[in-house]
Order: sequence, then structure tokens, then C-alpha cells
Amino acid sequence: MAQIQAVAPISNEDVNALPVKDLGPAIAFYEAVFGFTVVSRDSASAQLSRDDVQIGLIPKAEHKPYEAGSLAFKVDDLEAMHRELEGKNCERGVFGTDEWGGKKFRTFFVREQENGYCYCFYQPA
Repeated sequence: MAQIQAVAPISNEDVNALPVKDLGPAIAFYEAVFGFTVVSRDSASAQLSRDDVQIGLIPKAEHKPYEAGSLAFKVDDLEAMHRELEGKNCERGVFGTDEWGGKKFRTFFVREQENGYCYCFYQPA
């Protein structure tokens, strides 16, 4: 199983307050697909964690999936993460190479339909 080492917003999201249409289905997605567990939850928010990463969700009835942003998850083993997501409820992309800040990274992307987020999984090339 791959280790998620860090999370970062790609387009100005607050990783501690990601808007979602409904907490229940969003939590279910993060648990079933990405392997997160609930740290805390009330009617106004939920905090989830996996490995060294924590994210927060907030329900927002007017959330528009086509306006959702993107998150980048740094992992220790990109191939293992890709295999882990096989057959799960997500659109898993192919491996690629991207460059940020003068450094190259191996990547693949995942699209989630319910809330519209795009996730980049990466490790240094």
C-alpha cells in the first residue's frame, strides 16, 4: 500500500475546508476510494486522515462540481497507488511526467464525479 506523504492545493483550495454537496457521500468516497479515515465529524465539517495527510470537508448545498478545484497528493510509490485505485469508483488516468518549479514529477490523475474534484498523485521523477 502506498503512503500519502503530503497534500497541496492546485488551484487555491483550502485542504482543511473542501466544499462538498453532502458530507455522507463525500466521506464514503474518501474512505472507500482513497483509504482515508474519519478523525472527527459534526454537522458542519469532517476531518479525515491517511498516513501523514489530513483534509477537511465542509457541506455546501450550493457547491457546483464543475467549479471544484484540484488537489495534489505526494506518494512514496506511484505504481502502488495506481494499483490501489484499480476497480474503485473513480476515473483513474495514465502515467505521465509533469514539471513544476523546475523539477520533474511522475504523475497520474483521478477524477471524482460527485463533487467534481481532480486529484493529481505524484512522486519525484
